[in-house]
Amino acid sequence: MILRRAPWLTLLASALLLQAACGSPTPVRGEEVAGLDDEAFSTGLDRRDLARLLEQNMAALQESAVLKRWQQEDRPTLTVLPLRNETSEHVDSALESLVSDIETRLINAGHVRVVSHERQASLIEEVRRQHSDAFDPSQIARWGRQLGARYFITGKVFSSDERKEDERRVQYWLFLQVLDAETGEVLFQNKVSVTKALVN
Repeated sequence: MILRRAPWLTLLASALLLQAACGSPTPVRGEEVAGLDDEAFSTGLDRRDLARLLEQNMAALQESAVLKRWQQEDRPTLTVLPLRNETSEHVDSALESLVSDIETRLINAGHVRVVSHERQASLIEEVRRQHSDAFDPSQIARWGRQLGARYFITGKVFSSDERKEDERRVQYWLFLQVLDAETGEVLFQNKVSVTKALVN
C-alpha cells in the first residue's frame, strides 16, 4: 500500500514545483504592496468606501446636539439596527460589519451603553422585515422596550447610477439616523457620499 502511494506523492510534489517555477500568480495583501488599495477596479462599493462614509458620519455625530444630550444623561442605552442596502451591490456582510464598527466607536467613546443587536436575533429579524419600504415607525417604542434601548441608530446605503456613452458614474450615500426609542423622534441624521467613475 505504501509503495502504491509513493508515485502519487512524487507526482504531486513535482507538479507543485513546476507550477511554482512557471510563475503562477501569488496572492498579496493590500498592506504588502504600496498603493494597491488606492485605485478602484470598478464602480462598486469597497471596504475603503464604506470606512470613509462611516468616518464622516461618525464625525458629524460627534459634533451633534444628540451627543450633548447623551452627555447630560447618565450613559443611556442604545442599539444599532441593521443598515439597509438599497443598492444593487452585494454588500450586506460589509454592512453587518459596519454595524459592529459603529457599536465599537460608541462603546469606546463612553457616552452611551450599547445593547448588541446580535443578542436579540428574533426581534432584529422582525426589524429587518419591517425595515423595508413599508417600515412602520410606530413600532420603534415597542422595539425599544423589548431591547431595553432608549435610542436607536439606523440607516441605509443607496446609490445613483449615471451612464453616458462609454462612461459611467455611480454615487453612493450612507445615511444614518438617531431615533428616540420612546417617541420615534429623529434626533440626528446625516448623509455622506462617495463617487466612483469609469472613464475611457
